[in-house]
Amino acid sequence: MVRPAQYRFMMPRFTMKTFLKILFAPLLWLLHACSPLGNPVDEEKSDNHYYNNKKTDIRYSPMGNWFELGNAPMHADVESFEVLTRFISRDKNRAYFKEDAFGSDQVDLGSFFVKEGGKMADIGFDKSQVYVFTKVYGTQKKSPKITIVEGADPETYVRTDWDWANDGKNHFYRNQLISVDFDSFQTLSESFSKDRDSAYFQRNGFFSAIDADVKSFKVLHKYYYAQDKHHVFYAVFAEQETDPELRQIPIKDDEKVALLNEAFIQIGNQIYFGTTPLQLDAAFTEILSTYYIKDKSKVYYQDRLLEDADAETFGPIGKYQIGDKNGPFRAGERLEKEKSNQ
Repeated sequence: MVRPAQYRFMMPRFTMKTFLKILFAPLLWLLHACSPLGNPVDEEKSDNHYYNNKKTDIRYSPMGNWFELGNAPMHADVESFEVLTRFISRDKNRAYFKEDAFGSDQVDLGSFFVKEGGKMADIGFDKSQVYVFTKVYGTQKKSPKITIVEGADPETYVRTDWDWANDGKNHFYRNQLISVDFDSFQTLSESFSKDRDSAYFQRNGFFSAIDADVKSFKVLHKYYYAQDKHHVFYAVFAEQETDPELRQIPIKDDEKVALLNEAFIQIGNQIYFGTTPLQLDAAFTEILSTYYIKDKSKVYYQDRLLEDADAETFGPIGKYQIGDKNGPFRAGERLEKEKSNQ
């Protein structure tokens, strides 16, 4: 029987996926053969804890990616070893945060426990305290940093956000008890919050009440701006680890406030960068990008007047540049011609 022509010269069809599997198969086999990791200890609770190949120790390897992220022996008692969270584990002698051990001189191991939830994976409890564990890098001391959350009830404490927690009676900001009205307290943004009595400014662990009218207090931007009926409040991002600064701009009774973007705000007829007033005609102001703004005769980059910029022609150049008829600018500086072509 003669087969139809379409069946005579059938060749295997290789997709790119199949080709790549064949190409990298030897490398994958080699990596697997050289792996110091055996089976996961408790795959449902953690993708970081593994037996070694001989099952004589536990190795900590983030997501099992020993080749790129490394792995470390925990020197744990294998028989009694138990995974508690992705980061916390214990055996009959000690407890561990990641690969680093801590003991009964730091927590009460007899009553030590954890709670479920992704935001709780680095938090431990005993009968009297709440502990937050942090990996310490670059030291010879193989022990985690342990922060006690003062004033927290270990039975009811829960982290609701990476910055916020409560125990049913008190609120905590970055592991610190804050003095607020529990029932009425609400976070409004990354920088502002309020309760029935006060408005608050928070940033990088700093938390403080604001002299503001609570009833009219509202957030204008999730990081930078808020206002009440008397002031606009501007949160300054500090370049160094210092207490953050909150600046104010007064509002007159008949002035309206309009957030133009994350950098510029208009109060009445005045345009501001942060709290710095700009010499612009508000009626003809045009936002060009996050940090560029102009009117009919002036161009600003942030709060800096660009003296040599032609306001009439200043604007986007193509998809990725901004400038005027004489050439592009970058970060408020005119580019040389050879650089602008790169």
